[in-house]
Amino acid sequence: MMQERAISSAQRLGYAGLLPFLVFTMGGLLDVYADHSLRLFVIYSALILSFLGGVHWGLAMARDDSPTRELRWSMLPTIVGLALLFAGVWITPLTMLIVLAFAHLFWLNFEKRHVRKHLWYIELRSRLTFTVVALHVILIIISL
Repeated sequence: MMQERAISSAQRLGYAGLLPFLVFTMGGLLDVYADHSLRLFVIYSALILSFLGGVHWGLAMARDDSPTRELRWSMLPTIVGLALLFAGVWITPLTMLIVLAFAHLFWLNFEKRHVRKHLWYIELRSRLTFTVVALHVILIIISL
């Protein structure tokens, strides 16, 4: 099991990762460079989604058995995030926000089913995902 200090560091860094989401949401709410804030929010959300896939890449690589299936699944968030950013040429930021919010929820559900060994991580991810999705919803509402 991870040492308490490592868990504490991971938690602090996880919560610190919410800061850009909060800043970009405030930019949208206060109409401070709202269009830029919205686009930066979408980009950051896609990057975080990709990072979450990387967590599973690392977990799969640490296993002794054949992790091929897990490695493939770990690529899904990166592919979804990148495809969404490329599709930004054709789809609206509102659509991107909706897809990203659902992608974050989907990935949390995936993690809850596949990372049972690290309860502290699932608890942290649940709190972080709830906050991230709530901020997506706020931007969705003000984008309507």
